[in-house]
Amino acid sequence: MTKEEKPSWKENQKIAPRVKDGVSKNAFRNPREATKVSKKAFKQAKKDYKLSRKGYKGQLKKHKINVKKGSQAPSIDHIIAKKKFIEDKNGKKVAKRVYQKIKAKDTTRISVQLKSETKVSMKEETKQQSLKVLSEDDTLKEGVEAYRKLRRANQKIRVGFKIGKNTGKVALKTGKGAYGLGNRTFNFSRGRGFHRTPENLTTRKQLMYKLRNHRQRMKAAKAAKKAEKGLSLVRSVLTGKKSASKAAMILIKNPITWIVLLVVVVVFMMMGIAGGTQKPAIVQEDEDLTDSWVYMTKLDAEHTDDTNQFYSNIDDVMFYMNYRFEEYKLSDTGLLGKNFENYLSDLWEDLNGKSPDYELKTIKELETDNKSRYFLSGEDYEHYQEVKKELGYTTLDDPLAFPFETDSLIVSRRYGYEKKDGKESLFQGIELMTEVNKAFNSPLEGKVTTIPNETSLVIEKEKSVRLTIEGVKSSRFKGNEDVQVGTFLGNSPNETVTLQYEKYDLEKKAWFSVNPAFYFPNVTYTQTTLLGSSSFDPGADVESRARAVYDYLTKLGYKKEGIAAILGNFSVESGINPKRAEGDYLNPPVGASATSWDDPAWLAMGGTEIYGKFPNILHRGLGLGQWTDTADGSTRHTLLLDYAKSKKKKWYDLQLQLDFIFNGDSPAYRTIAANTAGNKVAATVPELTVYFLNNWEGNPGDKTSERIQAAQNWFNFLSSSGNEVNGSSSEVFQKYKDKMKPLPTDRETKQGQGWPGNAYALGNCTWYVYNRMAQLGKSIHPTMGNANQWIVNYILTPGASLVSTPRRGDAVIFTNGVAGSSSVYGHVAFVEYVNSDGTFVISEMNVSGEYSMSWRVLKKEAGEYFMRVK
Repeated sequence: MTKEEKPSWKENQKIAPRVKDGVSKNAFRNPREATKVSKKAFKQAKKDYKLSRKGYKGQLKKHKINVKKGSQAPSIDHIIAKKKFIEDKNGKKVAKRVYQKIKAKDTTRISVQLKSETKVSMKEETKQQSLKVLSEDDTLKEGVEAYRKLRRANQKIRVGFKIGKNTGKVALKTGKGAYGLGNRTFNFSRGRGFHRTPENLTTRKQLMYKLRNHRQRMKAAKAAKKAEKGLSLVRSVLTGKKSASKAAMILIKNPITWIVLLVVVVVFMMMGIAGGTQKPAIVQEDEDLTDSWVYMTKLDAEHTDDTNQFYSNIDDVMFYMNYRFEEYKLSDTGLLGKNFENYLSDLWEDLNGKSPDYELKTIKELETDNKSRYFLSGEDYEHYQEVKKELGYTTLDDPLAFPFETDSLIVSRRYGYEKKDGKESLFQGIELMTEVNKAFNSPLEGKVTTIPNETSLVIEKEKSVRLTIEGVKSSRFKGNEDVQVGTFLGNSPNETVTLQYEKYDLEKKAWFSVNPAFYFPNVTYTQTTLLGSSSFDPGADVESRARAVYDYLTKLGYKKEGIAAILGNFSVESGINPKRAEGDYLNPPVGASATSWDDPAWLAMGGTEIYGKFPNILHRGLGLGQWTDTADGSTRHTLLLDYAKSKKKKWYDLQLQLDFIFNGDSPAYRTIAANTAGNKVAATVPELTVYFLNNWEGNPGDKTSERIQAAQNWFNFLSSSGNEVNGSSSEVFQKYKDKMKPLPTDRETKQGQGWPGNAYALGNCTWYVYNRMAQLGKSIHPTMGNANQWIVNYILTPGASLVSTPRRGDAVIFTNGVAGSSSVYGHVAFVEYVNSDGTFVISEMNVSGEYSMSWRVLKKEAGEYFMRVK
């Protein structure tokens, strides 16, 4: 059967595939819910079957009478009724089998539990009889006795686990009953009758606002945890922070903790009166949470290639999965055997699309789309958002403090899998951006146990947590010193510090690695998904303003990466338009009219007139960076206007605003701008973009991915068309096309074409150079790897050599980041012509997208290599 053909009616009546599909649809429902749904479906199928059988018998009888009498023309109604009868009959069989399969796997049913217990009992009886026979032999008697002792020990552990599990169930059921009783009593006392409060009238939303002080409450809870271990243990089981199995042994050894159940009942009654309960945003154990995170990074790494780099927003995925499935493990399976690895793989694909036509979506888009299987409706979605915002990861044990003063740690390298040079590897730590010689304080209370070298140390709480810090000069420590949170550890000699965080498993008696980013109050990632195939066309007006910014700053000695980072932020803030004011798009008098731009009263508007819920903004944002005056003392709006008056220029003059950034703004902001534009605090565009956002813009986390993508677009654009000696790509082509003979044809450049033997990624720079060489009668090896690998693998091409000066027909290889090339894969192009002054003309592909051609005139610089083929 081809893809175009639809299954026949007969094929649609097959039982087995329909049963498999029916079970699959219930795979991610909890067992009890799946049983109820399948039972309801079975009942409906039986009703449908009875009706269609009755209808078929009636139509058949009517048909026979008509045939016998011959009074009416023959009818096919009985055939249609028979077809419907057969469909409903098979539907009943399918529904019955689905119900039976799901019911058989429903562990909440007593019959299933009894069946399981019977099997265990029979197995145990057989085992006991065997041991009895073996024990009669003197030689084997001692071995049998040792085995029995081991079994008795294991039995105690199992009993403990069961007690813990049943304790949790009893407490939860008792708590729910107490909650209902308390809620009904409260309503009765208010004259509303002895009824439960309807869901839409509960005070949960009001309670959520009160939870804003959750940090103080959690500190108190953790202090109580040390004093009242038993109470904390039961609370952890009920809230999902700890499994019942871990609590079982303590319950057995401390019977007094059973009294805690009474306390739980009282607590639930009070919560019933309050109107609702609250669960954490993160329910998984630390190790399971990290495993889920790592699996998502593995999916990112697997899909990353020469063209696309994937760094999904995994935090949102973690919150969604914990809200939807609570304490899950990757290996957990549904009723059909589908595990959560499969579920996360499907979710990744729904967020990013399929190769080669990737299309990025946010988890929010999936959660709010009622056609999506990730849809969260109405109040559930609001509740989920509130929990995520208010609690986040803060309910995890053993949090870490900021090592220096900041609103958000900038993570330049995240925890998990990454792909470099085509190979995937696991990085079990995070890299933080900092400044050279920045003071670094201890994020953790503990003891300095190890000092591997002069720039690293290990802080440990005995059999609890262990933090390894690399990139901090720690000569003040010799080992075995106690440190508190905030203790000065040393200074960072470089611009990054690496952290590795481990926790101790008391059951396994072993350390396991966790993602340190979970435990800080707030982090911002500089790594973000970049799709190389996405086109970027800024438009003539925006391009001209961006070039003006680029020309102005390069004359001051600033770097392309830093300039692109600033442009990326300004793209989001103002569209790189100096004549912008926040709210100017609204209707006058708040919005702009022709005379507004020079009206002091209009410029000074702010507060609720424009910002609604942000009355702290006194005067509206102006210009490239949307400078504002705020209630906390910032006067950058006023400074810009005063600076323009002092220079006798309009405040919306582009060069005036650029001059203001580096010479007229507050000293701290001038330093931040210079650090960004000069690449002094980082080397990559994403890192510089986030630094500028967090410190100059002062809005950590505000549209971070959008800003980084815009900055990377500007960097690629400036690299491909703004660094030529002789103008833009089209201008270069027009000037040199008569000197480039023969010119590339469709065979070298178009999708679906290419020369035989070309094994490089379609539409990439390597694919084009192979074709261009073949067009000119030269043969290069088809599998020399990524562009930056050609400087080593060129020896695979017979007769090839690396030379220091270009010649027409050479391949020019750019190492990572040189001349605007990829910081991960480098770049390769074809030398079309060499000028007398040493500059050379190149043709290249995939600078702004697959199969896209461009032309540049470049000067020779460090990091460029020329491969010559005989």
